[in-house]
Amino acid sequence: MQFKMSYEEYKERIIELFLERENNEEDIWYLTENLKNFNRWYEVFSEDFDSGELNAFSDENLISYIETIEDDIRMDNTEYPMSYEQFKSRVIELFLETGDREDKIKFLNELLEEDPCYIKNSYRDTCSDYERKVIDPPEKVFEDYLLPVRDLEMLY
Repeated sequence: MQFKMSYEEYKERIIELFLERENNEEDIWYLTENLKNFNRWYEVFSEDFDSGELNAFSDENLISYIETIEDDIRMDNTEYPMSYEQFKSRVIELFLETGDREDKIKFLNELLEEDPCYIKNSYRDTCSDYERKVIDPPEKVFEDYLLPVRDLEMLY
């Protein structure tokens, strides 16, 4: 593609490619679930184009974004030792065990307002570790001491 796409053209083309790759129409919401991420990809493609990469909006580059979404869909449709809801509840529970509970709740609310997919992305990272068997046995990646509570503590 030798021209810079408008945001609307980008959105339409991403959806078109997503469906051409035989993804389900009901899964389109994954593309824009995290609007900041969707917008960030558009900004990256735009910056690349403005820097002289005339093929920044090529189908090949757009598909690289779609492939990350397809990974998310696959993970959401795979059974893991801990569901997303269990993971989210446990991470929050462990995070709130120490320190000023009210202040931590306020922090979590602000974090999730800024990045609504923060915990979901942590879950996806943990599921990826499980699939890649980074620890033996892989189920251990869901143990309390390996959950991303320390990440939250560091951000706090």
